[in-house]
Amino acid sequence: MDIAERKALVARFIERCNEYAESKLEQYKKQLERASAADALAIQDKIGHWTAYRAFNDHTLRELATAELDDWLE
Repeated sequence: MDIAERKALVARFIERCNEYAESKLEQYKKQLERASAADALAIQDKIGHWTAYRAFNDHTLRELATAELDDWLE
C-alpha cells in the first residue's frame, strides 16, 4: 500500500469518527433541551468534549491533505 492509499484509509477512518461524533453531538443537544438544571452542565461538558474531538479530527484531515503527516504513515 503506497502513501496515498494509506492517507486515504486513515482519512476515511477519521471521517467516520466525525460522523459518529456528529451523531453524539445531536444526541446530547436533544438531551440538553429536556435536561434539568443539574444535568445540563454535565451534558454541556460532553458537548464540549465531542466538539473538541471533532475539531481535532478536522485539523488532522487538513494535515493529511498535505505532506505534514507522511512520515507517520511510512
